[in-house]
Amino acid sequence: MKKLIGVLVILIGLSACNSSSALKCQSKNPLEDLPWLKELKESLNKSDVEKSIFQASYKKETVFYVMVTDPRVRLAFGVTLLDCEGRVVREFKSGESDDFEKLVVDRIVLYKYIPNKAN
Repeated sequence: MKKLIGVLVILIGLSACNSSSALKCQSKNPLEDLPWLKELKESLNKSDVEKSIFQASYKKETVFYVMVTDPRVRLAFGVTLLDCEGRVVREFKSGESDDFEKLVVDRIVLYKYIPNKAN
């Protein structure tokens, strides 16, 4: 009986952790509420090309990624998906753009950095 209670306590604890992570992803303003994402946004301001931060869904999980969206730049395809904690969920490499299009859905632009082109 004590083992059963111990297992239940552990399961409840784990589910509470998962709920906490899920709640972070339910934020109405992840760019301000997720410190690592806020830092990522601020780091884009040092770029000389247009970049965007996207929020999307991958395997029913909220993910974030950065992509060069500058029409003047053509790069080989490569996207790294990050979870609500900023951990890598999956990396899509060159040749995997079709998989990316199928698996990463409900994409929205959270932030677009457009460099000052007067410089």
